[in-house]
Amino acid sequence: MQYVLLIVLVLLNSVVIADNEVCFTIEDIPSSNDVSLNIFSKYINVLDCIYVYAVSSISDGKILHVAAVVSELLDNNEDGIVDDLLLEQKFNSSFTVMPIFQSENSSLIDEFFSSFDGCTGAILFNSEIGFSQTGHWGEDATVEEVLQTINACGHVEIYPSIFSLEPSSSYLSDAMDIARGGQFIPFPFSYPDEAWYHYGD
Repeated sequence: MQYVLLIVLVLLNSVVIADNEVCFTIEDIPSSNDVSLNIFSKYINVLDCIYVYAVSSISDGKILHVAAVVSELLDNNEDGIVDDLLLEQKFNSSFTVMPIFQSENSSLIDEFFSSFDGCTGAILFNSEIGFSQTGHWGEDATVEEVLQTINACGHVEIYPSIFSLEPSSSYLSDAMDIARGGQFIPFPFSYPDEAWYHYGD
């Protein structure tokens, strides 16, 4: 269990200290039979694995920032090759999207999910994306949401004994039970004294 937590901390730390120089170009939305993608106007293909789509109100700088974080999490040594071959194969055989919307009140969210035929583990909102402190709690949720997408659309299926999300199903779920001082479904209004993780969302 400590090994799993160490991996996650290393991944998060590597992104937080990264310079975040961006080598991507925003492209036109590619033609698709998936009508849910028509609501977006900005697009970046990241390593043929995760496709970042954003509505028109998202600044170019923010979508480029998200693409850089996706790239750094998939290609931590920045050699242009996805570090985990199994993860790359999984993403190549599916269609994984990291969507960016203006706000959580956007009617476009329901429109997107009503017909989207692919995988997305999370969504990002304009106010959650910050440049100055990548991944810092309260400043930038990009690392959190991208990592959630990588896990939900990749790791969970490839490495279920490590990353499965069901209760008592993996090292990750066991580690979360320890961190929260017990197993809680749903999350409690208050955690035991021994808990060191107190997320309430």
